[in-house]
Amino acid sequence: MPRRLNTIIIVPHSQARFIKFSFSTRTMMAVSAALVVAVALSVVAIAYSGNAVSRRADLHRLEAENQELAEVNQELSTTIAEVQARLDDFEERTARLALAAGMQGDATGIAGPNALDNEVGSGGQYDRLPEGPEALKLQGRWIEQQLDMVDQKIADTSEVLASTPTMAPTLGVLTDGYGTRNDPITGRRAFHRGLDISARRGTPVYAPADGVVVFAGRNGGLGKTIRISHGFGFTTIYGHLNEIDAQPGDEIHRGDQIGAVGNTGRSTGSHLHYEVHADGKSVDPLYYILDRF
Repeated sequence: MPRRLNTIIIVPHSQARFIKFSFSTRTMMAVSAALVVAVALSVVAIAYSGNAVSRRADLHRLEAENQELAEVNQELSTTIAEVQARLDDFEERTARLALAAGMQGDATGIAGPNALDNEVGSGGQYDRLPEGPEALKLQGRWIEQQLDMVDQKIADTSEVLASTPTMAPTLGVLTDGYGTRNDPITGRRAFHRGLDISARRGTPVYAPADGVVVFAGRNGGLGKTIRISHGFGFTTIYGHLNEIDAQPGDEIHRGDQIGAVGNTGRSTGSHLHYEVHADGKSVDPLYYILDRF
C-alpha cells in the first residue's frame, strides 16, 4: 500500500511558477509533537527564569534590609554609649554635690544606683550593669533621686544659714564683751551675757538673721527691748533701744531694720546690748558675727 502524502502548494501572484511541499502524515505528526515539546519547554524556561529573577530581587531586598538594620543597630549602640557616658558624668557630679552639701554616705558620699529601692543590692561601690535601655533607666532614676536629696539638703542648709545670726546688729565700738566683768553701775563683778556696742543714739539696729519677733517693749533694766526667735534653737535680744520698729509676730529677714540705738533702762550711755542664745543658753555673740563693727 503506497504511503499517504500531504501536499501544500504556494502560488505567488507575481510569478507563474508555484511552490509545492509534500510530506507524510507521520512527518507532520512528528513535527507537531516537536513544536508542542518546544513550546512546553519554553514555558517552563520562562517560568523558571521568572522565579529566579524574583528570588534575586527578594535576596537583594533582604540584603538591603539587613544593611539598614545593621546601621540602625550601630547608631543605637553609639547613642546608648553616649547616654551612658552622660549619665556617668551626672553621677559623678551628683556625688560631688552631695559631699558639698554635707550628705553622709560611703566613700563616694552616696550609695550607688544598685541600691535604688533595693532593686539590685545595697549601697556602696557597685558593679556596672550591662549597657542597655533598662540599665540606663535604672541609673537615671537613681541620679534623679539623689539630686532630689541634694536639693532638699541644700534647701535645709540654706534655711539654717539664713536663721543663724551672722552679722553685727549695728555699727559702733565694742565697749564690753561676753563674760565676767565689773558692773559699770555697781562696780561689782557680774556675768555679762552679751555685747555692748557703743553708738550714737538713733543709729539703726538690724536683724542679723531671719526670724519672728516674739517680744517688743520695755523689759526692766534693758529698757526698750526686742527679742527675735530665729528657729533652729537661736534667739537674739536687743536692749536699751531708743526706738522699736518691729512688733510681735513680724517676720524679719536678715538686714531688716528693727530699731535704733538708745539709752533706755539701766544704762550709762547710748549703746546696744546684744545677746545670742543657742538652745536656751547664752553664748558669745562674737562666735557668730562674720562681719566687723
